[in-house]
Amino acid sequence: AASEDGGVVTNGMSYHARDGRNANAAVVVSVDGGDFDNDPAKAVAFQRRLEQAAYRAGGGNYLAPAETVGSFLAGRGALELGAVQPTYPRGVTPCDLGSLLPDDLSGALREGLTAFGRKLAAYRAPDAVLTGLETRTSSPVRLKREETLESAQLAGLYPCGEGAGYAGGIMSAAVDGLRVARAIIGRYAPAEG
Repeated sequence: AASEDGGVVTNGMSYHARDGRNANAAVVVSVDGGDFDNDPAKAVAFQRRLEQAAYRAGGGNYLAPAETVGSFLAGRGALELGAVQPTYPRGVTPCDLGSLLPDDLSGALREGLTAFGRKLAAYRAPDAVLTGLETRTSSPVRLKREETLESAQLAGLYPCGEGAGYAGGIMSAAVDGLRVARAIIGRYAPAEG
């Protein structure tokens, strides 16, 4: 998916039936305000740099950069296909995904894949395909809200979910949405009489 012209690529998607040829999972490394001097503009700029680098590495036209897990873990930067074939509909371009990230993030991803792989072998399957960079698991900034869940800056606005910085995935966004819906109902429901 693209959020604007000029090669800024955002999250992929999973079909609701989850019945594709391959399993789909995201591997996430967290960053926080301390990584950007607590400056939201720096956080958004960092996100944009990663997205533009991934777009360029894909070769343009929204092809996705891809690398196999075995290659990524070994630092080879290759797409060494085996039983698992890429399913991204626009196509993939072999890429050293680790080179698109700061060393601490690529190192953390390697550690995470290795640790997950001790519990679920598929996470370290050498021919599993890593596709692109998912840079928008949650917002790089958080819209402040009060204990009532209403915006701290704008009356009547109830920031919620991933885009507002209060969730990190589909399920947590849904739960946050329910919390906000209950807060709104509690505030605006007609008094029983």
